[in-house]
Amino acid sequence: WGDDPELEKLRGLIEDGWDVVDITEDPNAAGGPSDTVKLSKDGETQEVTSDHLAFHRYIEYLREEQR
Repeated sequence: WGDDPELEKLRGLIEDGWDVVDITEDPNAAGGPSDTVKLSKDGETQEVTSDHLAFHRYIEYLREEQR
């Protein structure tokens, strides 16, 4: 449990104007199910991955926002 540094990184990137390009789930990841978010800004791309429950919930929120 506890805080997830990857979630904080993702939120910071989005606040800095990075756009979510793709969201993928990997239910068979080695450490347990995980989510990966691909972002882009000014021709650069970054990926943020986490298996933290709070990260997953935030990803679900992002998916709803994209619809």
